[in-house]
Amino acid sequence: MTPTKASLLVTYICAGIYLGLLSESGIAERMRLEKELQNLNAEVERLVVENQGLEEKERRLKNDVYALEQEARKYYLLSETAHVLKFEEMPSPLTQKTKALPASLHTAGLGGEWKEPPLFLLRFFFISFSVFLILGVYFKLKRLQPMSNHKRLN
Repeated sequence: MTPTKASLLVTYICAGIYLGLLSESGIAERMRLEKELQNLNAEVERLVVENQGLEEKERRLKNDVYALEQEARKYYLLSETAHVLKFEEMPSPLTQKTKALPASLHTAGLGGEWKEPPLFLLRFFFISFSVFLILGVYFKLKRLQPMSNHKRLN
């Protein structure tokens, strides 16, 4: 096998590994996206539970005067003899509940802790390794003495 053919074979093998594992549609990217989907689903579950709790608290505070007084005393440091006045609000057709997004990426569970190296770093090292491997195979086979005589027997 000539050095050029051997280098091309190694190039094809490295390209196949790269396309299968590290490309934009490879296994590593798919695993990263699945993990991100799981984190987002867990965050949605947590927010749904928190939202239900807040809606229940809002419903209780609207209807129960005692609960409203307790909440006001807790947050505004009112004494037991203080009176809490509740004003009725006019429902506005323009007022709609807006969904709040997390203030930062850290609260969304996307903090800066990496348990595995980022994909771009793996790609960089794999491409560097592949280039050096291909060049190494080519120059190593180029320096070897030919083992067979290429004369034709005809």
